[in-house]
Amino acid sequence: MMKIIHTADLHLDSRLELIPDRSLAEERRNELLLCFRNMVAYAVKEGVEAILIAGDLFDVRKISQTARDAVIGVIVNNPDLKFYYLRGNHDEGSFVEEFRAKTGELPENFKTFNESWTSYELIGKDQTKVVISGAEITKRNNSLLPEELQMDENEVNIVMLHGMESDLSGKGDGEIIPLRDYRNKGIDYLALGHIHAPKIATLDARGKYGYSGCPEGRGFDECGSRGFHLITVSGRDLSVEFVPFAKRIVYDLEVDVKDADGSDAVIDRIKETALSGGVRPDDLLKVRLCGEKELDVSFDLTYIKTILDAEFFVFRIKDETKTIIDYDAFAKDASLKGEFVRMIREETEAGNLDEESAAEVIRTGIRMLCQEGKIQGN
Repeated sequence: MMKIIHTADLHLDSRLELIPDRSLAEERRNELLLCFRNMVAYAVKEGVEAILIAGDLFDVRKISQTARDAVIGVIVNNPDLKFYYLRGNHDEGSFVEEFRAKTGELPENFKTFNESWTSYELIGKDQTKVVISGAEITKRNNSLLPEELQMDENEVNIVMLHGMESDLSGKGDGEIIPLRDYRNKGIDYLALGHIHAPKIATLDARGKYGYSGCPEGRGFDECGSRGFHLITVSGRDLSVEFVPFAKRIVYDLEVDVKDADGSDAVIDRIKETALSGGVRPDDLLKVRLCGEKELDVSFDLTYIKTILDAEFFVFRIKDETKTIIDYDAFAKDASLKGEFVRMIREETEAGNLDEESAAEVIRTGIRMLCQEGKIQGN
């Protein structure tokens, strides 16, 4: 039995612009690098024999010395573990050249690909054999690659590509993988990169395809469990499973604050929702307040964020609630306040204001009228 890890989209050296706190961004950037090191440690401990990196190992063209040396060190210091590195659209730097310059020549356990199909035979410790093929997609070669892929259907075949799955033609597009053109080719597993959410699906009657997703979520567009795919090959049988591995999970939660009478009540509601959703203090949490609130109820988002910033690694909040305006309550009000509300209602019915804008205008106007009354009464 042979075990292989399929990973992709680590995006080491990512700028992490969605984390405005520079110290937290730097900490998270180091955690992405630590994730790679920990994944390799997991592989060694669990008897994994190869790691497939299906693109976007790095995020920027100019790789930091820290990230470059750390990745090289991990690969060189684990000679019994094979690494198959296929560049993605973010891997525009000179990592392979810098690797070669630093070590004199690429080590035997580090395999690379180019714009034509390259295949390697991976022989396991128990003599299990897997053929690993890969090519880097460009606008020039995309339509030709499926036709040029030749494999022995009697072998266990894994193919590596980086791009967006599609049932359309990939002609002229360097980021499209036309799945229809890779069906019935003898592929047992199509290991893909580029999509950041994990996925395992059927390719054809014989094989599967999968995106391992990014092993660590970097922003609120990468929510949910993150990790890698573990491929197990036993004879001619191949299975794939997702292994959760992220140090932190990114959450985007809706919190219904109906009947909450103020900011402290909202804080309690957020904590309850986060706890029931499995959010840990180490995680990144974005909250979208939803539901209806009365006209005289308001929430201080700055205050709420100040309190909850200390509860989670990163905390964001957005108010998406709807304000209830009971126009009938002001229908017979002879005061200036009643006249003002009726005027805003007419503007809303005429289509000049939406409900939420009307609520804000009414709330501000009533506050000013009340303040004016206090001044006149002094």
